[in-house]
Amino acid sequence: MKTKDHTKTLNNDFDINKIDPSLFQVVGAKSSESEILNSKPYSYWKSVFKLLVKSPSFIIAISILIAFIILSIVVPWGKEATPLFKPNPYGGAPITSGQPYAPTWEFLFGLGVQGEDMWLKMWAGMRTTLMFAFLIAIIQLSVGIFLGSIWGYFRKSDILFIQVTNILTLVPSLILLLFVIFVGGTGYWPIVLGISIQAWIGIAATVRVQIILVKNTDYNTASISMGSSSGRIIRKNIMPKILPVIIQAGTFAVPGAISMDASLSFLNFGFTDGNKTTSLGKILNEIMSGSKWEDFPHLVVIPLVLTTVVSIIFFVVAKVFADSLDPKNHR
Repeated sequence: MKTKDHTKTLNNDFDINKIDPSLFQVVGAKSSESEILNSKPYSYWKSVFKLLVKSPSFIIAISILIAFIILSIVVPWGKEATPLFKPNPYGGAPITSGQPYAPTWEFLFGLGVQGEDMWLKMWAGMRTTLMFAFLIAIIQLSVGIFLGSIWGYFRKSDILFIQVTNILTLVPSLILLLFVIFVGGTGYWPIVLGISIQAWIGIAATVRVQIILVKNTDYNTASISMGSSSGRIIRKNIMPKILPVIIQAGTFAVPGAISMDASLSFLNFGFTDGNKTTSLGKILNEIMSGSKWEDFPHLVVIPLVLTTVVSIIFFVVAKVFADSLDPKNHR
């Protein structure tokens, strides 16, 4: 019977007692290093930017949008949309009254109903409409997010907001807008006010539902127990979680504002005079009020194409941006 000694061997019959201890150095435990996660540093907005840069659809759409904005500023700068003296397509001195003319290399968009340069007029209308649409979208999102956050987080305010929104939504939006115009007069700011009265409700309702869904999660409960204020919890914990949903809900804010501009101009309640200033809705109204577009289809095709392209561009930009805001897509 073999006696058991203190010599331990490995499976490959290598005696660990033969290892030279001088080859090793005891450094001890380093608690500070053991608490550090071995992972790449994470930045939320850097991850968002990387996803946007890597998206071909976003790059193309934002490039077209920037080009549209530059053209709408540069082309009509210091010029009237429908000047008194209009270009003469047949040569000679400018004329005070003219007729439509098909697009040429000299007049890329042709001449309009009154003989005006449609290239100049379209970009002047684009500038006005984009400014109007951006303003409406900013008001809609800002007011909707602010009131929706209060509505969703503080449940005691639920009854108040429900009653207010029910009263506002009972009145058709067009009737309410016309009432504001009759009281405040036809102008830019009365129209903005009339649209903004109801525009925030959809965004606020979306924010309310999303906050209710994520309010009682573990990390929010922990923040409340640690004494974090309600405003900080909404800004730091809840908003990053629901921001993609908010952006998607506001995707149609700008196209909706463009449609409202066209509707008001059709009803002769637009905020431009059509001469010094104009808008896409005003241009379409001037064209459709007569029958010249039947002989010169470019009068209708060009405004409709530009309006459609702008709406699609805003949808694509907002959709990709909303997807990039989702933390699930960052890893």
